[in-house]
Amino acid sequence: MQSISEILRGLRETLSQSEIARRTGISQSKLSRWESGEIAAGADDALKLLALAKHPTPKKQAPQGHKAAA
Repeated sequence: MQSISEILRGLRETLSQSEIARRTGISQSKLSRWESGEIAAGADDALKLLALAKHPTPKKQAPQGHKAAA
């Protein structure tokens, strides 16, 4: 089983810390402390990070005001 810091390092290969924070709602300072090993992750935040790790790239959406091609 991967640790939270290992999952975070994997995400950081493709996403910035600020992007991970934006997508998960976890503060960037907390992510930084996890990455450095200063603090342990809480269960709720760990689940948010795991969900992002399973689906790291956003789904493309049609621009607002345009209908998707049928």
